[in-house]
Order: sequence, then C-alpha cells, then structure tokens
Amino acid sequence: MHSRLGRWASTTLLAAAMAAALSACGGGDERAELTPAAAAPTAQAAASALATAGSARRQALASTATTADAPPSLVLHDPLAAANQLMDFAVANFPQYFAGPAATNWLAPFAFRHYPNTGVYLGVVLQDGPYVRNGVYVMGGAFGNNPVHVGAVSDFISPNTAGARSTPAADKLQLVQGSSTTLRVNVERLSGFSGPVQLALSGLPEGVSAAPVSVAAEASFAEFTLVAQPAAPHTLPTAIQLTARATFGGPVTTGATTGALEAMASTPLTLTVRGVAGAVDTSFGGGTQITPVASSEDYAHAVALQSDGKILTVGTTAINTGTVVALTRHLRDGGLDPSFGNGGKVITQVGARGDSARAVAVQADGKIVVAGWTDATGTDANFLVLRYRTDGTLDPGFADAGRFILPTFTNAGAGNGTDRAHAVAIQADGKIVAAGTTLTSTSTTGQDFALIRLNADGTLDASFGNGGKVVTPMAPSSGGDIVYALALPVIDGQQRILAVGGEGDFLAARYLPNGTLDASFGNGGKVVGLFGRNIGAARSVALLPGGQMVLAGGIYNDFAAAQLTPAGTLDASFGQGGLVTVPVNPANWDNATAVARQADGKLLLGGWSYRDNSSAGDFVALRLLPSGALDTQFGENGIAIRPVAAGTRGDNARGMVLQSDERVPTVRAILGGEVSGSNNDFGLLRLWL
Repeated sequence: MHSRLGRWASTTLLAAAMAAALSACGGGDERAELTPAAAAPTAQAAASALATAGSARRQALASTATTADAPPSLVLHDPLAAANQLMDFAVANFPQYFAGPAATNWLAPFAFRHYPNTGVYLGVVLQDGPYVRNGVYVMGGAFGNNPVHVGAVSDFISPNTAGARSTPAADKLQLVQGSSTTLRVNVERLSGFSGPVQLALSGLPEGVSAAPVSVAAEASFAEFTLVAQPAAPHTLPTAIQLTARATFGGPVTTGATTGALEAMASTPLTLTVRGVAGAVDTSFGGGTQITPVASSEDYAHAVALQSDGKILTVGTTAINTGTVVALTRHLRDGGLDPSFGNGGKVITQVGARGDSARAVAVQADGKIVVAGWTDATGTDANFLVLRYRTDGTLDPGFADAGRFILPTFTNAGAGNGTDRAHAVAIQADGKIVAAGTTLTSTSTTGQDFALIRLNADGTLDASFGNGGKVVTPMAPSSGGDIVYALALPVIDGQQRILAVGGEGDFLAARYLPNGTLDASFGNGGKVVGLFGRNIGAARSVALLPGGQMVLAGGIYNDFAAAQLTPAGTLDASFGQGGLVTVPVNPANWDNATAVARQADGKLLLGGWSYRDNSSAGDFVALRLLPSGALDTQFGENGIAIRPVAAGTRGDNARGMVLQSDERVPTVRAILGGEVSGSNNDFGLLRLWL
C-alpha cells in the first residue's frame, strides 16, 4: 500500500477551509439526513456513493448556515485536523467501507488510514504533488487496486473555526506600465494560532512581478510591491490569486518519513495593466476599431453608450442610390456585436437618395433613438427620428413602423425649406426631444434653432410649442442658427431643455417644459455671441453639479470652451472670464466636437486637428482642470493627438463618451468618427483617463 500511497499527491489544498467542521457537525441529527449507501459491488459505484453523500451533507450544512457563519475570504486551518475529522466522518457514516477504528498514519504527502476488515485505504493529500492537494482518495476492497479520487475535503465537511484571516486592502488592482504599486494584506490570527503566514500572488499578467512576502508571527500585515515593466501589455481585468500558507505544529514523522503540515487558502483578485492618462488603450482590440459599414464611404457623426458598456456609432453610408442611415454596435472591449443587426451593423434607407443620422440616444429600456434627416417627402431635407429595438430592428410601436418624418415646420411660422436634426435627448418621462435647424428665409432670420418633442409612441407632443414644434431665431439677419447638442438640466425640480450650437459663434437657448423660452436664462432665454467672433460654433455641452454648464466647440478653428452660470452668464472662475481657447495645432485647423465631465471635475474635450500643414486630421482629446487650465498630467502637457488612420491618411473624431468599467474600476474615453483608408470607415478609439 505504501508504494501506491507514495504516488498520491495534490495540487490545491483547501484544507484551509476545513478545520473543525466535522467535530461540530457530527451527531445523530446530521447523520440522519444522510443514509449511508449500501455496499457497492464495483469501485465506480462505491466512489459515486461517497461523492453523492458528501454533496448532500454539504448542502444540508449550507441550508442551515447564516451570513455570520460564512467563512472569511482567506481562512487558514490545520489540515491534519481536517483530514482526521474527515476520516472520523467516514467511519461513522460508511462502516461498510471503513469498518472499525484505525490509526492515522503519515506518509508524505498525505495522511491515511487502513481498515483491515474491508481492505480499504482512505487518504487525504496534505502537500503539493502530482495529485489533487486536499483530495480524498480511496483504494482497496470495493474500490479496486488503484487510487480513486472521490472529491475534496471541502466536498464533505465545512469550516467553522479559522486559524487566521488574511484580507487584501483591495480586490481590483490597477498598475500603470513602467510603474509600481503596493497592496497591503492584513492578517488576523484566530483560535490560538500565532505563527507566521506566507503570502504570494500568482497568475500575474505578462510583464508584472511581485515577490512573495511573509507576515511575521508578531506582525498584523505585510505589503506586496507589484512592478510592471514599461513594455508590459495593457490588459483587461486579469484574474490573479492571493495565496496564504501557514505551518502548523512543526514536522510530523511517521517511520522514516518527515513532512511539514501546511495549510493554504486563496482568494481571487483582478489586476489590470493600464497606460498613463491619455494613452491609447490597447486592450480595446489593439486600441482602435475600424469598421467598413458598406462598400463605399462611411461617415460616423455620433457615439453613445449602453448601460452594459456596448458602444453605438451612428452616421451615414453610401449605397448605389445615395446615402442612408448607418449604425454599428461594438462590444464593451471591442469587436462588433453579433447580436445586433447583421453582424453588428444596421443600414436603414428611408428616402430615395439622401438620409443622414447625426445623433443617437439610448432609452431607459435599451431602445435606440436616432435623429437626422431624410429626403423622403421629396421637399429637400426633413427631420427624421428612428427608433430601434435592442437587436437593431426598427421598433414597430414607434411612429410609422419605427420612422418619424416631419414634413414641415410651416405651422410654427417657418417655410418649406431645409430642416435638419443634429441632436436628440430622452426626457425623464420618456418623451423624445430632437433639435437642429430650419431654414425660414435667407433674407430675414436665415436658419433658426428648431426643436420638436415626440411622445413615447412617436407622435408629436401637442403640449410642446406649436403642436410639438418650436422655432427660435437666434442671431440677427441671415445668420446660421443650428442646434448641435441638447442637455436636460433640472432647475427648481423641473427638467428643462438646453439647446446649444452656432454658426459663427457659440449660441445657447433654454426652454421651459412647454417649449417657451426660459426668461431666467441669458437675455430672455437666449445667449448669443459668447466669444464675439464670426467663425465657430458650440458642438457639445456638459452639465456641472452646481448648475453651471460647459459649452465646447471651435472658435477660429481652435478648440474652445465656455462655462456659464445657471443664469446663462459667463462664469469668471473658468479660464479667462469664462472662456478658454486652445490651439492644438497653431499652424492649422482644429475643433472640439464633444465635451464630458469626469467625476473629479476635470473636463475632457474630444475632436480633431489637422496634421502639420495638411488637411489630414487626427483624433484629439485634451483635458482641462476645473479652472480651465490644461491638465499637464494628461497626454502631452494636456493634449493627446492620436492618429487612427494608417500613414498620412486623415481621421476626424465627431463624438465622445466616457465608458465606466466596474471590473477595474476605471473610466475611459471612447472617441468616434471617420477614418480614411481605401474609403472612409467608422472608427473608434479608446483612451485611458
């Protein structure tokens, strides 16, 4: 028997979870719940009987356990005591296999008993080796002449007395390339245990190291130092293990064999290797996702994020008859979502030759609302709002089989000219606001802010403006007043509508829920000409917790931002009298197309910049401190210029979202726009923040 037992070994001891359970769980009531199996005629049947009974016993214990009884995350126990308790349990419950008392013998790496009446050996592995550590093995008699693994100690008994509890200070770790971090592990000794505890981290990603540490007998904690090499690859959250080992009672000698009794237990952690703020996140499918939607030109104009982290991109693609609406959905970490549309792509033709999607929002129920325009009426361009179900099919319960088209703003005082939607937002009550521009007259007010509000079923909301429509002339004479972004601030407990845009300068208007201008904002509800320039527009808006708002876009083809008070006046605490301009490329054009506020109050502006003296653009993100100054800890002195297209080809970011990730935890920025290859394609880029 000893020669066979010498081959028994193990790989994972959770004897740490098995200290005093058997002695506490024994007794008539416990055994009454388990009917010992009848003598099995074969080794397979005998092993099955033991494994089945062990599972039933564990379930019975679990059903009576309370939260307070649950074992700590890292618990150390005396493994020899656990082995003896298990073998006592076997004698009491399965006398047909383990008949009569038998002494426990030790032959490294396991403890075992031999029952001469049945010829059966029962062993529990106590040290590492080629077999399962903490594994329960039987052989002889009904089990045959080869060792049979019938489970782990933890399959038969449950812990109730800890030797030590080791708790990491965090279970989701981040490590920046080329840097180090520390992880503190606290150790609490219980039930009289007073010895040292050895700690180790295993499963670390490539390029990361952490030397084992020891918590001395008199100490209560130790710290790991985790080091990432400069070239360590970015990772998604990687499962690693914190392992604790303790030695109990010194070596145990049986015959000529000596072995130390150890207990080991582990708890899972995650480690994410990341880049510095502003670096491209290569764990996002290499950092970029370039998607040809169709076989010709594709232009992305907006991005949105679903609650599950998936990324929506909307815009246009060209087919034989003209341009049509295009959507894609990517998985949280890159790659098209095969459950959406046709392999992650959706193409929708509404008009005969000219459709465009410019904005996207996600409802609370996950349905997707897209706004833009179409030539479906045959009279130039008209507002278009589409709603899709979560699988990418048009929602038949919305408007006309998923499509809403506004033929004209006529009864709101406008003519039959060009109407285009550039922005969309979902109110808390589920109503949909779309906004853009309508061309009333080239000689009087020119293009004007234009808004509509739809009920949840896609019908015009008659309680808003004039039959669901609002037109607001902003700049004098024949100016170009275009709404590029919407926000829904809550003021005095009431959700209102903020529209921002241009052209020529930054413009903003705020509306009451019924569509009338909010007289408490700006000049009669309007803010016109913030920079006093004639080239530029606000392209995006972010609301701040104090009621302020930040408008971002371009002025004289430079990144620009303006911060307003809740009353619509410039906030002097920001930049120069409330205004900031940043020439990303002083010798060429650049514009911000999106703005978002981080939880720490910093502002992230996304957009594009032409490279050198060319008209080939690059994706750009810059970060401002709450004061409006560039954050020099981001990118290169506050600015991250990140080409996406190969070589000297151009790309332009048109939208941006902040993607939170509870797995890390962290927040990253995703920029979306068009990327030039053989044709223009949809492109996404993810940055570390």
